[in-house]
Amino acid sequence: MLVLLLAAPFAAGVPGAAQGSAGDVATVKVTDFAWMTGRWIGRLQNATAEQICSTPQSGEMLCLFRIFIQGQPVMYELYTLYDTPRGLELRSLNFPTDLTGKSVPEPLLLILQKYSDKEVVFAGAPGAQVETSTLLRDSPATMNGIIMFRDQKEPHIRVRWEKVAYDAKVDYNPPAETRR
Repeated sequence: MLVLLLAAPFAAGVPGAAQGSAGDVATVKVTDFAWMTGRWIGRLQNATAEQICSTPQSGEMLCLFRIFIQGQPVMYELYTLYDTPRGLELRSLNFPTDLTGKSVPEPLLLILQKYSDKEVVFAGAPGAQVETSTLLRDSPATMNGIIMFRDQKEPHIRVRWEKVAYDAKVDYNPPAETRR
């Protein structure tokens, strides 16, 4: 899902960060996603998301993600960004909140298609239900996430992300203006 939401702010103009079009995404490394380190709160229609990402290390970054509806967690996701010989990959797994699954689900695989100081686009691997997961950065602490599924013409998920302090109090009920 988040992954999709992947979503967090980019540090615009970070020295050394890979920039540009899909033609040069092979130069992008996990370290270029250091701006995601920390805690993010995302507002969706009728839900709130929380994402916490580690510092990139040894060619990987780990993020924990959860969604709340009416203040209650309804989904957990674990995802990683990996440097691979084929380029940067995002792999995610979804879990029920009671962690009662008897087997580990097949991971969703997304491949970096575009990286710039304003936009990051991951595309689903062949056969994946996600067509694209896009982050549109408007400041170092805010951005918008859009997830498109292959079988739909309109965005399936839209989220507004804001970076918050680890100890910030968060109301996991969405503000009234986002409820429909």
